[in-house]
Amino acid sequence: MTATPSRPAQQGVAPIHVILMVFIGVVYPLLFMANNIAVGAGTPAIAFTFWQTFGAALILFAIGAVRGELPRLEWAHVRAYFIMGLTGIAAPISLLAWLSTKLPVGIISVIVILSPPITYALALAFGLERLKLLSLMGIVCGLAGILLLIVPELDLPDSGMVWWLLLALLAPALFALTNILAVLIRPPDSPPVSFACGLVSAASVLLLPAMFLFGQAYIFPGPSVSADLAILGASVITCLMYVIFLVVVKTAGPVFFSQFNYVIVVAGLGWGILLKGESYSPNVWLAAALMLAGVVFLTWSGRRNIVPDS
Repeated sequence: MTATPSRPAQQGVAPIHVILMVFIGVVYPLLFMANNIAVGAGTPAIAFTFWQTFGAALILFAIGAVRGELPRLEWAHVRAYFIMGLTGIAAPISLLAWLSTKLPVGIISVIVILSPPITYALALAFGLERLKLLSLMGIVCGLAGILLLIVPELDLPDSGMVWWLLLALLAPALFALTNILAVLIRPPDSPPVSFACGLVSAASVLLLPAMFLFGQAYIFPGPSVSADLAILGASVITCLMYVIFLVVVKTAGPVFFSQFNYVIVVAGLGWGILLKGESYSPNVWLAAALMLAGVVFLTWSGRRNIVPDS
């Protein structure tokens, strides 16, 4: 009878976790801008996802080689790479790219940001979190902010879209499941750079056939310099995303990290002001305040779990 690897202990939310989570939440919206640039220049959506993931794998492999932290190839590691690569990148991203022709963009946006409450529900189910008032208040505030921001814009033009809407719920469920799997199946002896490299490498392997299946083959470098630069920028952001994801989830837990979805929305508003000169109504700022309040509640709740040094 083989021993089961012990689950890594979660010590709670420390200031460095807040800084890292907010940082990646602020940076991540730039990925959407890179996507707009690349797709606007003629790069197919799934091909863009494949090349940014493949590029991230190459960057992380180079960093891992220098640090002596190349991906481990034992079965427990390879299994985790492919399972999380499927649930966190290949399946949900391919699904959303396909549904982008079936549903309005606003509806897809609000569906995707359902990941935090689903993560919390799964964490409760798997015994990774206890039901706590502060955590529940954080989830409710964040979700209320999202709904206040997006729901007034939602209007299904066709009642038949409800079936596509139900199918789209798989995406945030898969993102939430990946948050949980980062605690449950990630081998405890895997450094973040090493595991992130294996994860995005597995995702790129899974995305390669999807690119051809959906008729979105694209060779990099392509005819557009701006698209190629956008792919390279997206690759760097993807590297940061998954390394930080693994660092924060391991000690602060999946529910806390899932709040970066709310930070993304708030940061997106800021980038819109800085880069595009956009302005927003008081309703939007109220939504942003609610989402930030959600992060504060969850941080406060998580801080109470920190194990003091002996």
